[in-house]
Amino acid sequence: MKEKEYKSLVKELSTKENKIINVLTAFIFGGFIGILAEALANFISNNYQLPVDESYLYTSIIIVCLASIFTGLGFFDKIVSFAKAGLIVPTTGFAHSMTCSALDYKKEGFTKGIGGNIFKLTGSIILYTIVVSFFLALIKGYFA
Repeated sequence: MKEKEYKSLVKELSTKENKIINVLTAFIFGGFIGILAEALANFISNNYQLPVDESYLYTSIIIVCLASIFTGLGFFDKIVSFAKAGLIVPTTGFAHSMTCSALDYKKEGFTKGIGGNIFKLTGSIILYTIVVSFFLALIKGYFA
Protein backbone atom coordinates (compact mmCIF):
# COMPACT_ATOMS: atom_id res chain seq x y z
CA MET A 1 0.00 0.00 0.00
CA LYS A 2 1.40 3.34 -1.00
CA GLU A 3 1.55 6.34 1.29
CA LYS A 4 -1.18 8.22 -0.62
CA GLU A 5 -3.55 5.27 -0.41
CA TYR A 6 -2.79 4.84 3.29
CA LYS A 7 -3.48 8.51 4.05
CA SER A 8 -6.77 8.44 2.15
CA LEU A 9 -7.80 5.25 3.98
CA VAL A 10 -6.96 6.80 7.35
CA LYS A 11 -8.88 9.95 6.45
CA GLU A 12 -11.87 7.89 5.37
CA LEU A 13 -11.95 5.72 8.49
CA SER A 14 -11.14 8.42 11.04
CA THR A 15 -14.02 9.72 13.11
CA LYS A 16 -15.01 13.27 12.42
CA GLU A 17 -15.37 15.45 15.49
CA ASN A 18 -17.53 18.53 15.65
CA LYS A 19 -15.11 21.25 16.78
CA ILE A 20 -17.85 23.65 17.85
CA ILE A 21 -19.44 21.01 20.11
CA ASN A 22 -16.00 20.16 21.54
CA VAL A 23 -15.28 23.82 22.33
CA LEU A 24 -18.68 24.33 23.94
CA THR A 25 -18.36 21.14 25.97
CA ALA A 26 -14.89 22.13 27.16
CA PHE A 27 -16.13 25.62 28.03
CA ILE A 28 -19.09 24.28 30.02
CA PHE A 29 -17.12 21.62 31.92
CA GLY A 30 -14.15 23.91 32.55
CA GLY A 31 -16.52 26.60 33.81
CA PHE A 32 -18.32 24.08 36.00
CA ILE A 33 -15.01 23.00 37.55
CA GLY A 34 -14.16 26.68 38.10
CA ILE A 35 -17.50 27.31 39.81
CA LEU A 36 -17.07 24.25 42.04
CA ALA A 37 -13.53 25.30 42.94
CA GLU A 38 -14.66 28.83 43.80
CA ALA A 39 -17.51 27.50 45.95
CA LEU A 40 -15.11 25.14 47.72
CA ALA A 41 -12.63 27.97 48.34
CA ASN A 42 -15.39 30.16 49.78
CA PHE A 43 -16.60 27.28 51.95
CA ILE A 44 -13.09 26.66 53.30
CA SER A 45 -12.47 30.37 53.87
CA ASN A 46 -15.77 30.97 55.66
CA ASN A 47 -15.99 27.79 57.74
CA TYR A 48 -12.35 27.53 58.81
CA GLN A 49 -11.63 31.27 59.15
CA LEU A 50 -8.75 31.15 56.69
CA PRO A 51 -7.61 33.97 54.44
CA VAL A 52 -8.84 33.66 50.86
CA ASP A 53 -5.30 33.03 49.54
CA GLU A 54 -4.88 30.02 51.82
CA SER A 55 -8.31 28.67 50.95
CA TYR A 56 -7.30 28.65 47.26
CA LEU A 57 -4.22 26.62 48.17
CA TYR A 58 -6.33 24.03 49.98
CA THR A 59 -8.82 24.02 47.12
CA SER A 60 -6.05 23.19 44.65
CA ILE A 61 -4.81 20.38 46.88
CA ILE A 62 -8.32 18.94 47.18
CA ILE A 63 -8.92 19.11 43.41
CA VAL A 64 -5.60 17.41 42.64
CA CYS A 65 -6.31 14.67 45.19
CA LEU A 66 -9.83 14.08 43.91
CA ALA A 67 -8.69 13.89 40.29
CA SER A 68 -5.96 11.43 41.28
CA ILE A 69 -8.37 9.29 43.27
CA PHE A 70 -10.94 9.31 40.46
CA THR A 71 -8.21 8.34 37.97
CA GLY A 72 -7.07 5.52 40.22
CA LEU A 73 -10.64 4.24 40.53
CA GLY A 74 -10.91 4.23 36.75
CA PHE A 75 -13.88 6.46 36.05
CA PHE A 76 -12.10 9.78 35.44
CA ASP A 77 -11.10 8.57 31.95
CA LYS A 78 -14.76 8.14 31.03
CA ILE A 79 -15.56 11.66 32.18
CA VAL A 80 -12.53 13.06 30.30
CA SER A 81 -13.55 11.29 27.09
CA PHE A 82 -16.79 13.28 27.22
CA ALA A 83 -15.61 16.60 28.73
CA LYS A 84 -12.32 16.66 26.77
CA ALA A 85 -10.27 19.84 27.32
CA GLY A 86 -12.69 21.06 29.99
CA LEU A 87 -11.03 18.63 32.40
CA ILE A 88 -7.65 18.06 30.76
CA VAL A 89 -6.44 21.67 30.70
CA PRO A 90 -7.08 22.69 34.33
CA THR A 91 -5.34 21.30 37.41
CA THR A 92 -7.29 18.09 37.09
CA GLY A 93 -5.41 17.25 33.89
CA PHE A 94 -2.09 17.60 35.69
CA ALA A 95 -3.22 15.23 38.44
CA HIS A 96 -4.71 12.82 35.91
CA SER A 97 -1.49 12.56 33.90
CA MET A 98 0.60 12.04 37.04
CA THR A 99 -1.65 9.30 38.33
CA CYS A 100 -1.82 7.56 34.93
CA SER A 101 1.97 7.46 34.78
CA ALA A 102 2.14 6.00 38.28
CA LEU A 103 -0.49 3.37 37.49
CA ASP A 104 1.23 2.35 34.25
CA TYR A 105 4.47 1.49 36.07
CA LYS A 106 3.18 0.22 39.44
CA LYS A 107 4.16 -3.38 38.61
CA GLU A 108 7.83 -2.36 38.61
CA GLY A 109 7.68 -1.38 42.29
CA PHE A 110 7.55 1.80 44.29
CA THR A 111 11.05 3.12 43.55
CA LYS A 112 11.75 2.19 39.94
CA GLY A 113 8.13 2.03 38.85
CA ILE A 114 6.02 4.68 40.53
CA GLY A 115 8.82 6.90 41.86
CA GLY A 116 10.79 6.86 38.65
CA ASN A 117 7.88 7.43 36.30
CA ILE A 118 5.24 9.47 38.13
CA PHE A 119 6.50 12.70 36.56
CA LYS A 120 7.08 11.18 33.13
CA LEU A 121 4.31 13.23 31.50
CA THR A 122 4.27 16.17 33.88
CA GLY A 123 8.01 16.61 34.38
CA SER A 124 8.33 18.92 31.41
CA ILE A 125 5.47 21.06 32.74
CA ILE A 126 7.19 21.38 36.10
CA LEU A 127 10.58 22.11 34.49
CA TYR A 128 9.33 24.86 32.20
CA THR A 129 7.19 26.38 34.94
CA ILE A 130 10.27 26.72 37.12
CA VAL A 131 12.40 28.14 34.28
CA VAL A 132 9.76 30.70 33.24
CA SER A 133 9.16 31.66 36.89
CA PHE A 134 12.87 32.24 37.34
CA PHE A 135 13.09 34.56 34.34
CA LEU A 136 9.93 36.42 35.31
CA ALA A 137 11.35 36.93 38.81
CA LEU A 138 14.53 38.34 37.25
CA ILE A 139 12.49 40.71 35.08
CA LYS A 140 10.37 41.79 38.05
CA GLY A 141 13.49 42.32 40.16
CA TYR A 142 15.13 44.40 37.45
CA PHE A 143 12.12 46.69 36.94
CA ALA A 144 11.03 46.90 40.58
